[in-house]
Amino acid sequence: MPPELVTLDPRLRRLANASEAELLRAVAAGGGEGQTAQAEFYSRHVHYLYAVLVKQQHRLRRVVGISAEDLVQDTFHRAFSRAHTFSANAIDDPEHLRRRTRAWLGRIAQNLLIDAVRQSREISDSASLEQLEAQAPPSSRPSPDSARATGDLRPSERMTLAFQRLSEREQDVLRVSALYYRAGDDHQRLPNDVSQELARRWQTTNENIRAIRSRALKKLKSWVEETRPEAQGAPSP
Repeated sequence: MPPELVTLDPRLRRLANASEAELLRAVAAGGGEGQTAQAEFYSRHVHYLYAVLVKQQHRLRRVVGISAEDLVQDTFHRAFSRAHTFSANAIDDPEHLRRRTRAWLGRIAQNLLIDAVRQSREISDSASLEQLEAQAPPSSRPSPDSARATGDLRPSERMTLAFQRLSEREQDVLRVSALYYRAGDDHQRLPNDVSQELARRWQTTNENIRAIRSRALKKLKSWVEETRPEAQGAPSP
């Protein structure tokens, strides 16, 4: 917060020296001081959060159509609405508490992303998902009769059709996986906290989330292959 503003208002001076936990308690309490606490909390952490999210700018726009700036604002909005849920865990060290607070903000941003990915339907046409699909091992192809009606579809249309055949849970897991896809990495793995959030959402375990992802990729591979012209003995367009 600008020093010239702090010197004008005793309330600002007090909050400028408050801990993150104290600021969030003031936010949760509401009123004029709560708004002031929001401004102080925002000024302490906005640059950090933006710097983290802007590194994913291209992927955010590609997969869920959201900018880093919008996600930053949504994150703070949710953080303030849930300020009462923050726990300092009896931490007194300011630096340790700052790291804990930023980890809390990071989890909020991550959950917002998961919600946005789940709502998005554009992922089925994204290059990220096509790259994820390519990781799955080849599987046996069905009879040509089952694919004849879709043999002339474009690759993106085949991917869309195959993706729509997945269960809601499988689609959700692959949408989130696409957001964390890392080009050139042979060992794709969801961050533990993201996997835990998916496990909580679907009332299962982290290990099962990984198994669901693997099976879904194999299904996509199989279903995309079955609609390829080559699978029907027809020449490629």
